[in-house]
Amino acid sequence: MSNSLNPTILLTRDGTPTLQLPNSEVTYHSIHGALSEAQHVFISEGIASLKVAPDQAIEVLEVGFGTGLNAALTLLWAKENNRTVHYRGLEPHPIAASFWEDYPWKQGSVELAEALKQMQSATSGSKGVQMGGSTFQVDHRSIENFTQSSKGYDIIYYDAFAPSHQPELWTKSLFTQLRHMVRPGGVLVTYCAKGLVRRNLMAAGWNVEQIQGPPGKREMIRAIHHPVSRFNVRVYGMILDETGERLLICNERLPDGSYAQKFPGGGVELGEGVMDAWWRECQEELGCQPAMQSVELFHTVETFIRSIFRPDDQLIALYYVCRLQSNEDVAWTEESAASPGGESNVQVSWKDWRSLDFRSFRFPTDQSAIQKLQANSTISQ
Repeated sequence: MSNSLNPTILLTRDGTPTLQLPNSEVTYHSIHGALSEAQHVFISEGIASLKVAPDQAIEVLEVGFGTGLNAALTLLWAKENNRTVHYRGLEPHPIAASFWEDYPWKQGSVELAEALKQMQSATSGSKGVQMGGSTFQVDHRSIENFTQSSKGYDIIYYDAFAPSHQPELWTKSLFTQLRHMVRPGGVLVTYCAKGLVRRNLMAAGWNVEQIQGPPGKREMIRAIHHPVSRFNVRVYGMILDETGERLLICNERLPDGSYAQKFPGGGVELGEGVMDAWWRECQEELGCQPAMQSVELFHTVETFIRSIFRPDDQLIALYYVCRLQSNEDVAWTEESAASPGGESNVQVSWKDWRSLDFRSFRFPTDQSAIQKLQANSTISQ
């Protein structure tokens, strides 16, 4: 964990202060604006976005209390909106109380300065502080050692230091632990929008949104605990030509009007076997059921995947590698052409599978399948 002793006070671009760790470029807030970032990420796109009944108290957990800025803004928001908030902050390395004597509290506003002082007083005792019906308490422990006391948090402020500095706080296992701490419909917000963070959140079962970020950042993440209610089993074929050098690719127009590069295949229907579904999809998308010299299960997606189009669905995807008996039995070429299967929204073509960029596939399951194929040196033999 980070050592926060004797940090340096810096003024950010919106005129409000932050702290910089000793012998490091790591800061507690964005240098583009400490107040601007906190207000945007944790208030405007965080607690203010919740769909919680007006007469219901809001349960907040913050990972990374820091200077108390997010907690202070939460207090001001609760007062302004006449809401009751029960806030719990986690800070395993609190800053010494004597440090705050020289902190430039009034760089924001008089109200914010007073709220910040109140939040710092919340770190000194186990009972925290009470303001009206709201309560604010800070525990000097890490999230890994935290035992949940709430029946379910409505929102988690995730304000840990960046993944480059504290990678252990941005893992799939930790995000899974956090998902179990929030009620259905609960939210996690964080300033960080790195691909690794987004993928780990998704693998942990969160429904992830990338939304506009604060000043200086293009995006931020808001993740929702949207429980799944059913499985959606999908089966796809990675069809190689007779030589094993080319791979059949579909370019499909989706119901929302966008396009996706993908593999032939689709959903398994009730009462249908996996291979029955695959041959049916071949007929529908390719217009035929081509003769194969081999069909082998090659890849099963092992991580949690939520359907992009149906948030209630958990996807289970199976990929078969299929080798044609003869290239002469099909009419596909390297140029995309309409499928003869009657699906006007599908075009198919041969591609050199070794030169494909996995990022050209829209869906994560297809991306993982093509990466595994390209890593297999014996597949075309």
